[in-house]
Amino acid sequence: MHLRYRLQTKIVAIVLAIMVLCVLISTIISLHRLNTVVKERLDAAGIFSSQTLATFSVENLLAWDYPTLQLSINHTAKYDPYILAISIYHKDDLVANYQKKTEEKGIEYTAPVIVEVLGEEIKLGTVKIVLSGKKYHAFFIQQIYSLIILGLILGLGDTLLIYLTINKIILKPIRQIEESARIIGEGNLEYQINLKSKDEISKLAQTLNSMTRNLKLSKDETENYKKHLERRIDELEKFHKLTVNRELRMVELKEKIKKMPGYSDKAAASKEIPKKGPLKKPQNCWNFWKCDEKIKNNCPAFKSDSGKECWLVAANYCPYLKNKGFRTCDECPWFKKVNQ
Repeated sequence: MHLRYRLQTKIVAIVLAIMVLCVLISTIISLHRLNTVVKERLDAAGIFSSQTLATFSVENLLAWDYPTLQLSINHTAKYDPYILAISIYHKDDLVANYQKKTEEKGIEYTAPVIVEVLGEEIKLGTVKIVLSGKKYHAFFIQQIYSLIILGLILGLGDTLLIYLTINKIILKPIRQIEESARIIGEGNLEYQINLKSKDEISKLAQTLNSMTRNLKLSKDETENYKKHLERRIDELEKFHKLTVNRELRMVELKEKIKKMPGYSDKAAASKEIPKKGPLKKPQNCWNFWKCDEKIKNNCPAFKSDSGKECWLVAANYCPYLKNKGFRTCDECPWFKKVNQ
């Protein structure tokens, strides 16, 4: 069977198509919301980084320890690829600064450096951080592509799992039914499909088993009727052979009598026994059974005027032979009378 006509190929193709469609829809939705998501994430990162750096800068600003503050921001910017610049102001004076060499302007976020003294908040300075929007955008694009690849891999795994499940639950029983149908089609009506499940496929197998049993019964009845017909034909052939041989023997006997010495037609006539009374017309079978006009009109013996040899032309038709329970013409009273 060609590959495109196999049921399992169609199932795999449908599952793959559904999986690819789901991944495509998810990708379109993610790309559509990409700019919004990047802006939200970038704002959250900028606010968090600036506030964190402002918190850690309080101690250095209070101690006027600007070199340590410079080392801190250099260390922070070194390990954060999205930071383009950091500027820390003590009051209005720039005391620490970091700037990457890039043409991108980035997005700036500001957080105040506040210290609380005797329940009063005092502003020591300001922290400014510039983050790269392009790098954040590229990072999220990469994340989306990674999720797409991961989704495809998981989809392929799910497809394989679905195929194995469908193959065991649906395709394997269908192949078993197909093989069983082929065996039954070759003439083995004794074969029965054995499925242990209790689903619709099992009901189909039970229906096929019932059909096979009915076919076997029909075949047996046909064979029995065929044997009955063959026996009937043998009986008729034997009866026909018996009657024909008898007629031939009668003809041969008459020929032998005619050839005997001293035989003549006059001598034969003189030896006949004189009959008393008027000569009666020979009786036919329909007269013996007193058949009505309907039976006579359909009787082959009546149509051919063979009432004295009805068993030769009407044995299969005669209603009396059927209704009286005679198995052969030898049991018929008329046959016995004529052939005494």
